[in-house]
Amino acid sequence: MSSIPLIWAAVPHNSDGVVFQIRLGRGLQRFHVSRRVLEDVFELERKASDARQLEFFYVHEQRIVARASAKRATACSATVSLLTADFGVSNDRERWATPGGVAHGLI
Repeated sequence: MSSIPLIWAAVPHNSDGVVFQIRLGRGLQRFHVSRRVLEDVFELERKASDARQLEFFYVHEQRIVARASAKRATACSATVSLLTADFGVSNDRERWATPGGVAHGLI
């Protein structure tokens, strides 16, 4: 279970991925993970529905929130976009495929 509290998550009006908010320190930070990132990193099927995008977000919530908090450690008023590069796609799958789902490289 993540120690970073997720406040909310939703699909934006343009159906492009998921916008979510987490608590960072004493503030709240909003992030956006695009449909393209969900497709490239998490293998979301193309043309997935809004509900499927949100479901995919929750399936991968711990990983996404961990990367978000690593990208932005202090809250600000802007929405921070998570990019494919933030997930280190080239080696990320091997890191996350370890027994017990323990993430290497995040500690």
